[in-house]
Amino acid sequence: MASNYTTVEAVKNTVPDTFEDVADATIQQYISDSHLKVTHDSFATSDPDILEQAERYLTIHRYIIGTSSTLVSTEKVGPIQVSYFKAGSQDWLKWLQLTTWGADYYRLWSMYGDNGMPRISLAVLPQ
Repeated sequence: MASNYTTVEAVKNTVPDTFEDVADATIQQYISDSHLKVTHDSFATSDPDILEQAERYLTIHRYIIGTSSTLVSTEKVGPIQVSYFKAGSQDWLKWLQLTTWGADYYRLWSMYGDNGMPRISLAVLPQ
């Protein structure tokens, strides 16, 4: 298992009010889930600061989305309960735009990630 780019402490320090009563194990699970996405998105950088920031932002976004009663709708009939995202769950960009942390992740991904756009490398050749 690859090690994560960010830490529980870094996540807590970024938004202390959001995570003050959240167990470290819960935060670590969100970090691990976010690590898979950051790794899958093939960030075209080996800069550990960029990778850490992307993973931290996505972790915070996922936690806020996953625990927000205004963004998640739950229906229950008898013993059967179904939960689903309200707006934006089908469109990745709209889903990321639901929080500023998701928007910040998207900004990093659009600059460093494998977003399907061809990358152009410029080289200066001696004459």
